[in-house]
Amino acid sequence: CLTTLVESRTKEEWKSRTIYQLLTDRFARTDGSTDPCPDLSQYCGGTYRGIIANLDYIAGMGFDAIWISPVVENSPSGYHGYFMSNLYKLNPNFGTEEDFIDLIRECHRRDIWVMVDVVANHVTPVTTEGDYSKVTPFNDASYYHDYCQISPDDFTNNQTRVETCWLGTLPDLNQSIPFVRRTLINWIRNFVNAYKIDGIRIDTVPYVPKEFWAEFTSAAGIFAIGEVTEPRYEYQGGYQQAMDSVLNYMLYYRIVDIFAQGNSMTLLIDHFQNIKNNFADPSVLGNFVDNHDQPRLLSQVSDVNLWKNALILSVLSPGIPIVYAGGEQGFNGSNDPLNREPVWTSMDTTSDLYKFVATIVGLRKSEKTWLYQPEYPLYAGVCYCYTLGNLLVGITNYPIGGFGIKIDKHPFKAGDTVCNILAPTDTPECITVNKDLGLEFTFTKGFPKIFVVQSQILKILQEKIRSSHILS
Repeated sequence: CLTTLVESRTKEEWKSRTIYQLLTDRFARTDGSTDPCPDLSQYCGGTYRGIIANLDYIAGMGFDAIWISPVVENSPSGYHGYFMSNLYKLNPNFGTEEDFIDLIRECHRRDIWVMVDVVANHVTPVTTEGDYSKVTPFNDASYYHDYCQISPDDFTNNQTRVETCWLGTLPDLNQSIPFVRRTLINWIRNFVNAYKIDGIRIDTVPYVPKEFWAEFTSAAGIFAIGEVTEPRYEYQGGYQQAMDSVLNYMLYYRIVDIFAQGNSMTLLIDHFQNIKNNFADPSVLGNFVDNHDQPRLLSQVSDVNLWKNALILSVLSPGIPIVYAGGEQGFNGSNDPLNREPVWTSMDTTSDLYKFVATIVGLRKSEKTWLYQPEYPLYAGVCYCYTLGNLLVGITNYPIGGFGIKIDKHPFKAGDTVCNILAPTDTPECITVNKDLGLEFTFTKGFPKIFVVQSQILKILQEKIRSSHILS
């Protein structure tokens, strides 16, 4: 086990972190090779050593946490980590135990926290019905619920079926059986302590009763965020009773509505009110634009500016931002496995999107935006404007032509010169706030805007440099 003592990380501590999500198999190879993967449905060769060798790439965008895919041993097709075959062994495809330990140690040396994806709902599909002899330690049919298939209506009409039937062909563990419950809870406690994990992301949360998750996360003793995809605010919010947080799928659905389907940005007005009404602590929800389970936004729209606007919304809204690997290179994979592209084919630190991500992440840090509650909307329609601490944020889903707006409520005072931090350095965009506090500006071709007082820009740039500093 690790010799360096690492404190358990609480949800309060995680609020200041920004997470880079990656699939270990798809991020980087040990030998540094960059040739494409011939079959995205199988292992492609990413390793822990590959991650270690490219931590500079992650830190260069200012990220101070990573979320990696499940690490336990999987069946031969389980490159993603969700087909557990042996709970007590690490997946050898990603490297040795020493490699895994070195990854955590090197991340901690750089003050990058490590969140590991974990699965306690199911195991790998079996080739022969009822034969679990190759699944350790759940090697008997008595450890599983009897087969029945979950239907979409069950989430609304029959939660018991959601928790006792199967998700597709995945054998559903029965956590009411003492051996199963005790084994899973002891495992997560020992796993976290042995490897000094900083946080866990929990897969397939609604398929297991809340009381189990409460015990499971308590045993883990660190920040826990769960996956709940059912598109209802009250349903998702209910799981904060059992764990610290959930992935902010409700924000994700609004992002698709607005930026992929072109619906009015006024949808965000009701959205943020529903978040406030249904979640115990919105400040720790996991905000994201893309992930490994959903089509990337750029597979649904081709305009990169729409992705930039969506990224700002996810990073500069209440919650813990999560950016999925490849977004910073404009990856546009659609459904699984096409949205699980190898990042090693494009790790360009000079690309427009890489630098844009670094700017937005750096801005979150320099302004400590997690300490503020947004004030919104100042304007809603084809754009959405709000204040966040000392920032005036303006995003739009209208990528054609230009339009002007006037904002009368903002964090600035008359006579302040405010500048758009996202404007090109060779064509700065600065405005003086007039005596009636009016602030007028124009959106052009869907470019987002973030205004700050001119005197703050140097501080922001210094923080960006500090955040992306690479430890040697």
